[in-house]
Amino acid sequence: MLKLRTSGLITALLLVMVVVVVAAQGYVVILKSGHKLRCREPLRIEGSNAIITLVTGVVTSYPLDLVDLVETERYNQQGLGSALLIEELSATGTPVPTPTPRRSLGQYTTLNAGGTSPELGTTVQPTPLPTPGIKLQTIPYHDQRIERAFSKLFDEKKMYIYRTSQGTRPNFFFVQTMTDSEREVFAALKTVAEAYALIYGLHQELAPTAVELEMIQTSGKAAGTFRLTPALAQELATGKIAIQKFYMQHVIF
Repeated sequence: MLKLRTSGLITALLLVMVVVVVAAQGYVVILKSGHKLRCREPLRIEGSNAIITLVTGVVTSYPLDLVDLVETERYNQQGLGSALLIEELSATGTPVPTPTPRRSLGQYTTLNAGGTSPELGTTVQPTPLPTPGIKLQTIPYHDQRIERAFSKLFDEKKMYIYRTSQGTRPNFFFVQTMTDSEREVFAALKTVAEAYALIYGLHQELAPTAVELEMIQTSGKAAGTFRLTPALAQELATGKIAIQKFYMQHVIF
């Protein structure tokens, strides 16, 4: 009996150790070349470089231009980083638990039957912060002056493919736009932030309390969701933070 208990205890400890390893080494950095780098911790951005701590403990840096930040964050927020490690461990015969995705893209994106473009979401009741229901609504924003102001500023910045509606609350403005590259993602994010900061600065009494932004590729894949407050929009619009770092710190998938 004692032998069986000891064996069970050892097995339990081994499983705990595996779970700890998965948690510690489950972060994956994806390069634009398609290569995946397993890391001990999320990457850091310093200037124009991404600082990466590999699972071996080696600290290295890559130019940000070589790192696919959008896919890296999407991959890790879904829990796929842990899945990659588990797949590798399972191949060697080490039993490990199945990972649970951190978030489901279905919470954010509604696709039509063809799966090629987003469709209007159904009407939903406003929900408290934070909420995973940031998506296009059938209800337009209540103030057409704000709609026209955003549209004018988007046109001036040459951001033409977008839809707007009420956000998850009546005083939240929602923007959905198509972005098929990292460059387009960053450009759209900055454009929306700059427009919001300008509108809030000129007409604080009329401006939305927050702006919710959903970026989607034409394939239907999520490219990043944000809830911008006036302070966050101002921070990005004035260049107080690099667009890459802002994306990594505030993106929701």
